[in-house]
Amino acid sequence: MGDQTRLLPWFDNADALTVLDKRRRRDNLSDTDYQRLHEWVTDGYFVVPGMVNHQLIDSMMHDLDGLWTTDTPHDDLHIYDLRLGPNVPGARVSHSDVCAMEPSVRAAARDRSNWRIHAFEEHSGSARLIFDNPELARVAALIFDRPANPRYAINFMYGSTQTEHQDAAVFHIFPPNYIAGAWIACEDIAPDSGPLMYYPRSHREPLFEAFTNYPQTNLRTVPPDVMQRYNEYAVNLARQYQRHLFLAKKGDVLFWHGMLLHGGSEVKNPKLTRRSFVIHYIPPGMDAGDQVVGPFNW
Repeated sequence: MGDQTRLLPWFDNADALTVLDKRRRRDNLSDTDYQRLHEWVTDGYFVVPGMVNHQLIDSMMHDLDGLWTTDTPHDDLHIYDLRLGPNVPGARVSHSDVCAMEPSVRAAARDRSNWRIHAFEEHSGSARLIFDNPELARVAALIFDRPANPRYAINFMYGSTQTEHQDAAVFHIFPPNYIAGAWIACEDIAPDSGPLMYYPRSHREPLFEAFTNYPQTNLRTVPPDVMQRYNEYAVNLARQYQRHLFLAKKGDVLFWHGMLLHGGSEVKNPKLTRRSFVIHYIPPGMDAGDQVVGPFNW
């Protein structure tokens, strides 16, 4: 990253805990907020129990389930990794095409697929209320010591089984590391459902060496051989840290640093759901995605 290191957020600097103590006095931080930020600096994450209202979650889940039974399509909504046959790979399918299927065909595709939906807040009032939740935004602003906007929301129904990765390798952020993820449990998470896995303190590792001109270069823009090298790098790096599983209760939220290694653990019981809603927070003007030049891998 070269001289980009001087642009890193306060929590990535060597004197971060000293800065935090000054913020405690300056902003009159509560003991709870101080402890959260201390964990953020040292471990790269923290958990807020019971942060999101259960009734709001239930309403969002009702809207999500209704996508499979309605005959009224949602424009511009797509379902990802939907398998239209037992031996067919997952694909991106428009909700219009789903609505055109026979109900039994829809249900079969839904139940056999490890599907997800992006930007559901554009189609569900309840998802929008969670997306715009002021307490979530307050905590995100607390992390950065400046306002941050919710971006790039994803609804998951099942465990993602996604290999270890860092969000900095997926999103184009400048200055670097001004991104935080918020993983919201939409049900009590069972150990065999493929819980979110994360590796405390791994956020201190440097950016992958092949991303030489980040934010232009990351997994979204590199050739396949570099992508493979990154995947091997991340898996090997994770072995140096202790793996934790987020066995959350409904409404719990885990906030994580953009460089923290995380992913989806193995699904031991494919009949179990792992309902979750993920939101990313980025301060205004620091999402450089629209300035990046393709070709793109997705």
